[in-house]
Amino acid sequence: MTLAFDPYLPVWGLALVALVCVAFAGLSIWYNWRSGALRALALAGLIALLANPQLREAEKTPLDDIAIILVDQSLSQTLEARTTTSEEAVERLTQEIENLNNVELRVSEFTGSEQTRLVEALQTALADTPRARLAGVFIITDGQGVDKEEAENSLGLDAPVHLLITGDVRETDRKITLVNAPRYGIMRQTVRVSFRVDDLGINEEPLETSSQVVVTLRVDGEEVLRERVPIGTDVGFDAPLNRPGRTVIELETEAREGEITTRNNIAVLPITAIRDRLRVLLISGEPHPGERVWRNLLKSDPAVDLVHFTILRPIEKNDGTPISELALIPFPQDELFIDKLSEFDLLIFDRYKYRGVLSSFHFDNIARFVDEGGGVLIASGPEYNSALSLASRRNLTFILPALPNGPAIEHPFRPEVTALGDRHPVTAGLPEQEFWGRWLRIMPVLKTQGQSLMAGPDEEPLLILNRVGEGRVGLFLSDHPWLWARGFDGGGPHAELLRRIAHWLMKEPELEEEALSLTSTGNTLIINRRSMSEALEPILLTHPDGSQSEHDVVETEPGRFETRINNLPRGLYRANSGDLFAIGTIGLAAPPEFQDVLSTELKYSALAENSGGGVFSIRRGGDDVLPSIRKLRNAASALAGPKWAGIIERDGARIDRVKDKPMAPPILWLMLIAGALLAAWLIESGRRRHRPESNQ
Repeated sequence: MTLAFDPYLPVWGLALVALVCVAFAGLSIWYNWRSGALRALALAGLIALLANPQLREAEKTPLDDIAIILVDQSLSQTLEARTTTSEEAVERLTQEIENLNNVELRVSEFTGSEQTRLVEALQTALADTPRARLAGVFIITDGQGVDKEEAENSLGLDAPVHLLITGDVRETDRKITLVNAPRYGIMRQTVRVSFRVDDLGINEEPLETSSQVVVTLRVDGEEVLRERVPIGTDVGFDAPLNRPGRTVIELETEAREGEITTRNNIAVLPITAIRDRLRVLLISGEPHPGERVWRNLLKSDPAVDLVHFTILRPIEKNDGTPISELALIPFPQDELFIDKLSEFDLLIFDRYKYRGVLSSFHFDNIARFVDEGGGVLIASGPEYNSALSLASRRNLTFILPALPNGPAIEHPFRPEVTALGDRHPVTAGLPEQEFWGRWLRIMPVLKTQGQSLMAGPDEEPLLILNRVGEGRVGLFLSDHPWLWARGFDGGGPHAELLRRIAHWLMKEPELEEEALSLTSTGNTLIINRRSMSEALEPILLTHPDGSQSEHDVVETEPGRFETRINNLPRGLYRANSGDLFAIGTIGLAAPPEFQDVLSTELKYSALAENSGGGVFSIRRGGDDVLPSIRKLRNAASALAGPKWAGIIERDGARIDRVKDKPMAPPILWLMLIAGALLAAWLIESGRRRHRPESNQ
């Protein structure tokens, strides 16, 4: 029961009346303390009458205290017998708490498919729990999670949080960890990769060992090294990046006998090799309208370093002027084609013919440059059928995909993509328009090797691409792409076509005609295959658990194949198709759930300590047992002991109804006022009656 007021006047009015009454009472007491005290009593009764005091009584219904059990159902909890341990702990805790009086039990589970966030799960469970009724929280977990820092901060709980750690006292694990794992590198350079292999026991304590373990190194699915390394020591190696695009490095350590899982015995590192700069050497044999097209295209790409030389005077125009006096700088043929040719990614001969500037040794070096991985493009015109043609150089002929077969065909035609070109990434899907503009000249050839991707009249080859050794060669059999650049007869996709040709010759990964990749959306794995073949063998897929399956791919458009595999578990997948290899993931490639798997009391002990709770080991194979539950009335006392865990008795209640009744009826206050005033009047009257009369 409490005291409340329901005044007849507003607060400011009641305060004003009280102020006047206090002043009047003070004067009355100063004049005559006995009668003044009675008048003060009457005035107090007046104030009480106006304040209207009420006795308030609330009718309450007692509420049970709330105890919460949070059960970790993450993937790491499925290892060994942790799930069984958790179920047994929940059953026994439930029985003990239900035996206590006035305690409501709430059991909830939280999962972590890729990573466990224990503090976040706790906050979610507390969101709909009144803090005034919270008696305690029990968390059953293996102690692994990623929000350790949040657990070290105070959550403002005034109820104990007890941790019950599952696992096995005998469990061990071997894991491999990338220490230095660069994601990008410069092509033709090496990157430093370092790793460490650890053998760990309970609470992630290093095991006493000085032995070595065999580690296998694979690059793009191919084993390149198998070597013994010391355990517990950082080991590094230099990974070469010999080609652009992604290189997948895998490190796998042999399994330890009796370890809890082998999911963390492998580390995968995809490294993307990028070119520092694309270096292109453009040699124009003579000035012509199409020369500027190549120059403008290559100069517009900020990633390209272009070196361009143009031979301004034809050899047949000999007026006796020395070359040293005609050229702005002497043509550095030895420096370009002997000393520094290997530094270029692409060499373009634009309408070039033999002029005696380059010697047989230079052409030998060009052929060697291609065989060792370089790219050469020959954009030809009428000179390709002359006696000074590059095709007449015997030491260059074997890398050329076609030989001259007569003079230039000089009449309009519209370039077309061949059936093979519809499948090749260089010409497939070129920007479409109603029709492409006409060209006016094409060189007839006898194709000896390579793939003809574009054709002219009577299916004459127009664009031929070929692989020679480790390098690539392209042959463009017309000097009229510049007509598209000028918009002649409607123009055409000259910039995109020439860009693709140049980048294919420089081995850009997105233009490879034979490619395999894995992508995912949700729990669906998508296998993408690009090929020039119309029929493919099934794709061999290796699952995270090491099992394998074969999957047929379906052609979705010319040269592109795909298949989708639904409802796959999360993890790392490997695909093989002939010599091609690809890696893909559903979720994270190395989820934290399987990076650290040993049960530990260390990560979340601060969460229990900050709330006054305890940390209890319920691991199998040891002497630890489930703590008994005690109900405590005083939250200031210890809330946990070595073998017991406490919950706080809250004595919570729900207010159903509030009832007010006057402290005294108004007539009583009026009688008090009247009685006090009457008594004061009688005292004043008696005083006047006994006052002695003054002498007359």
